[in-house]
Amino acid sequence: MRSKKPKPEQQTLFPPAEVEYSNPGTIRAMSTSQLTSDLPYQRGVEQKNVDKLIRNWNSRELYPVIVSFRDGKFNVVDGQNRIAAMRQMAGGGDVIVPCMIYTGMTYEQEAELYAKLDKGKRPLTPRQHTKALVESGSDAKILEIKCLVENVGFVWALDEPTGEPFEIAPIRALINAYQLLGGEAFTRMLSLMAGAWQGTPNSLKASMLSGMALFVKTYETELSDRAFVRRMALVSPEEIIRLGRIETDVALRFARIILDKYNSGGLELPYRFKR
Repeated sequence: MRSKKPKPEQQTLFPPAEVEYSNPGTIRAMSTSQLTSDLPYQRGVEQKNVDKLIRNWNSRELYPVIVSFRDGKFNVVDGQNRIAAMRQMAGGGDVIVPCMIYTGMTYEQEAELYAKLDKGKRPLTPRQHTKALVESGSDAKILEIKCLVENVGFVWALDEPTGEPFEIAPIRALINAYQLLGGEAFTRMLSLMAGAWQGTPNSLKASMLSGMALFVKTYETELSDRAFVRRMALVSPEEIIRLGRIETDVALRFARIILDKYNSGGLELPYRFKR
């Protein structure tokens, strides 16, 4: 009698039984009266998004609100618009909502989680994303830019700009200037702008920052700081902006005008721009 060949092991799509996946959070139904939201790292509730949620409401798609229990408070990390929609549908009162509650998170970890969760939704604006990175403390470059800006006496407007003097509203232009110059030259650029134009809002537009960054990068070793402040204080940012509209390359056209105005006190710096 011939022995039967052993059957080959059947393949399975599931992991071995001893492998277990789990979520460290705890599902719990909570009243919205117990929840704290509108933290600095979040964008605020937007009524148009709330109205859209209400129009397309489907209870089967009600995902738990992400909550962090910290310092005795239940902080809403993700789900502010859903909460606002449910409260509006309930006539404005508090409601019971499903929550995924995490413990042991720091404020910075909450901000980092918020930025990651929100990335898959409607994109954050550069200002919102940068503020979330600052609040999380997870991006050394962004933190250094903010520190250098404040050291010179400026404020980086990561909330909505107010238009006050010494308030820098641009996000990308400032980050690009830092990447082009590095910390020391970036600080020098801001100091030159502060000395020449005293923090006037028009002097801190994105085009001015881009032009100044290229100018400082090009003439870093030849430029006289005292001469720059003295000569450029006589030139209004509005004049530079008006003349800068002629060229197509923003940084180059503003850098050219800054060079021209700097040299108006006597030709000192040759034309060295490469683009």
